[in-house]
Amino acid sequence: MPAFHADERLDLESTCRWVEWLIGQGIRGFWTTYGTSHYLCLTDDEIVELNRAVAAVTRGRAVFIASTNFGWPIERCLEFIRSARAWGVDIVKLQIDWRWNPKPDLVFSFYERIARETVLPLFGYTLAAPGIKGMSRELLGQIMALRPFVGIKNDSGDFYEQCDYLRGVRLARGKVNIVTGGTLSSFLHSQPFGARAYATSVGMVFPSVALTFDRLVRTGRRAAAVKLVQQCEEPLYELFAQASVSHWSCLHTLLVARGLFGSDTVRFPLGTATAKEREAARRLLKLPSLREG
Repeated sequence: MPAFHADERLDLESTCRWVEWLIGQGIRGFWTTYGTSHYLCLTDDEIVELNRAVAAVTRGRAVFIASTNFGWPIERCLEFIRSARAWGVDIVKLQIDWRWNPKPDLVFSFYERIARETVLPLFGYTLAAPGIKGMSRELLGQIMALRPFVGIKNDSGDFYEQCDYLRGVRLARGKVNIVTGGTLSSFLHSQPFGARAYATSVGMVFPSVALTFDRLVRTGRRAAAVKLVQQCEEPLYELFAQASVSHWSCLHTLLVARGLFGSDTVRFPLGTATAKEREAARRLLKLPSLREG
């Protein structure tokens, strides 16, 4: 998630300082994406600058999945992939704007043509919502058969859709990782069905909470993991639910309160947090369950 200066210029210095801090706390996986990385309000040049800057910090220290923008043609995606390899990126996520309901054969053709020439492993992307069909399990199977694809980012749902994709991977004995959600709880639900990775908003501000949760789940201490979700993740999502701005704007404010971002300004259309929301974020940081040494 990129930081911005108070005048809305991209603040790569603060962004990289935050990534450096997360690595120091033990986080070993990063990616850019359309929403959380605010591609919806960045120029193509800024998207390139953001990925290049993050790669300079993560190179040799953490896995970094860099993402293309919606709507980039094949050659532009390949150009980005070639540049990304030079920067030290590990994987490139090819993002498709599913809001246009592209036909499955066109999606496969797009991915297949890039797979022929890529110099890095690839991630796919799917999104489903009312009026948006997303990726069928049949299409997922076709993509799994393409050698360079090692994962799919699922924005179609945290449980039913996720478990359906995971079943498809199990039946095909595929190598693809289905990564979903922005919650610890979504991984708690899907891990028994084969999920191996997940995205988390909690880890962006409270990395020790995310890492503790990860250890609890992977060692079978599920009751303790549930308690951690209730004590740590649910208060964060209560802040999101009560805010008049996006959850990303709340995360900006929390990162300012932690001294990692210099400004909580966020470009249109996301909206910058209000004084009331800043105070709510500061109260959240004082919760005993979220304090970190």
